Amino acid sequence: MNCEEVAEFVSALCDGATIPREVAGHIGGCQACRARLNAYADMGVELKRIASLEPPATMKARSWEKEQRIRMKWWQGGRATMKIPRFAFASMLALILLLSSSLVLVRARTNVGGPVLVLSYRILPDGNTVRCVITTDGNSSTNHCSDSNSGTWGLLTLNIRFVSKDGGRTQLGVRTRYESQILQPKQGNTDDLKDVPEKIVSIGPGEKQQIFVSGLGEIELTGEYLDHMPALRYGPDESLDPRKSEFRIISPVLVRGKEIVLNLVGSSSIDSGDQDATLMIYNPGEGRYLISTIPFEGAVEGSVQLGQIKFNLEGHDYLLLTAMPTTRSEHVWVAHDPQYNLSEHMQGAPDDQPMFMVRSLNRLLQQRIQH
Repeated sequence: MNCEEVAEFVSALCDGATIPREVAGHIGGCQACRARLNAYADMGVELKRIASLEPPATMKARSWEKEQRIRMKWWQGGRATMKIPRFAFASMLALILLLSSSLVLVRARTNVGGPVLVLSYRILPDGNTVRCVITTDGNSSTNHCSDSNSGTWGLLTLNIRFVSKDGGRTQLGVRTRYESQILQPKQGNTDDLKDVPEKIVSIGPGEKQQIFVSGLGEIELTGEYLDHMPALRYGPDESLDPRKSEFRIISPVLVRGKEIVLNLVGSSSIDSGDQDATLMIYNPGEGRYLISTIPFEGAVEGSVQLGQIKFNLEGHDYLLLTAMPTTRSEHVWVAHDPQYNLSEHMQGAPDDQPMFMVRSLNRLLQQRIQH
């Protein structure tokens, strides 16, 4: 189905009606249709609020039947081509004068946090596409993307910064570093790029820019603007439901009993390609916790319910809270290694800062074995 065919069903959904399954599936995965649904909801709330400000109108008894017939004609005439929910349509007829100013506020609300630029890059010729969101408001903490991409071919670390926008073109500052040989497991650190010269790249809507990285080859860069900030900067296409074989951790908070052990709100890590996807949480002074979607030696079983993971370790009840559902699995397996130091397994990693990542269980266990 396309968005035009779904439009009337979005209206019906706002009115409390049941819609076909294929339509519900389209709305759940279509950003434009979900934006329309949210806009209808905002409009309805705003109209009801405005209506509440108006004094109750008095109506003469003798004019009720005539006025009712007139309203029915309006209703029937509009019903055939209605593209918005009935409650919004009826409220607009009653409040059209006040609404002329209120609609501007409703439309402006959809632009909160925007515009933002969604960047996509991939290593040519057949690398995976990585997407992230940068702001254009000069905020130094959100106006750039930092990423590290590793494989058997080596490690690519890059930082892409918004510089300016002139008409339909955007200027970006790009820094990259490639290492072909990694002697031991290493996490790319974008702080290492401060001494790398920045290349200015100009990109327009729909364009594909190729950037040469010495020793690696070319990476392809594209971008598109959105009028709002997605829930995840490094996963703008993520839906509420996790995909098959996906394990994702968004803004994790780890609670032990009544104590908050770890709070990393605003960060995320997602693994969509490993059947043995595993979360590693490192906390200074406590070592690391491994939470895996498959059983492994020495691990205890925990339970999963949407954005909550519960388990018991060493006599303590733990609760891991995340901002989105983590996995389709109903169970996880958990182990704790209190002697683990991050710097001994990842070159250049600090031991005094908490961190987490989702990777293959085999890869995480090999780090311990290699050491």
